[in-house]
Amino acid sequence: MTNALILAGGRGARIGADLPKQFIQIKGKPILVYTLEAFQRHPAIEKIAVVSIEGWENTVWNYASQFHISKLDKVVVGGSTALESTRIGIQALNCDDDDIVVIHDGVRPLVDEKTITNVITDCQRYGGAISSVPLIEHVFFKGDEETDLHYIPRENAYRTVTPQAYTGAKIRRAFRKSDETGIGADAPFIGIMMVDLGEPVCLSKGSEENVKITDPKDINYFKSLF
Repeated sequence: MTNALILAGGRGARIGADLPKQFIQIKGKPILVYTLEAFQRHPAIEKIAVVSIEGWENTVWNYASQFHISKLDKVVVGGSTALESTRIGIQALNCDDDDIVVIHDGVRPLVDEKTITNVITDCQRYGGAISSVPLIEHVFFKGDEETDLHYIPRENAYRTVTPQAYTGAKIRRAFRKSDETGIGADAPFIGIMMVDLGEPVCLSKGSEENVKITDPKDINYFKSLF
């Protein structure tokens, strides 16, 4: 079984809106619903779980009913970090070891079918996959001195995004190892925790259009597509 876990527990302070950014309406539809629709349409996805902000759970269910998101199975309250929210969502899904969980940001509404398919296919092969796009710029980082510069070869550099996909067994093993060792416990998202723990994960081909809505210019870009 392939499940989708949508992380929608952030408040999005940078947007400057009166409500969480995932519930901002664009052309009469919340951003979160556009995201849910992408997974509703995908033939491989059987169940969807949403990690929500506390107090907004019924809103998610109501929107799911209004916009015919019939695959929605669980809505749970998230934690204080994306990693904690992922753990909560995985527990709610109660998936088998061989099940695949596709984890995605609720505010990446432009994810397309091919990107979701790629990450599922790569997860089936490697047990874990992170959607990514190659960097087109050169990346420098600075040492202790202003002129102490180093760089990463551009051909080896990628920008990681969501969706990510892992088997149920790999996710549970990773959280268990992290709890026992402390490795990856402070990771900003599960992909970094996996790499810190030495879990095999591949980079899956993503899309430049799969932007995350984080500030007003992203809202304007999304609106311009209509």
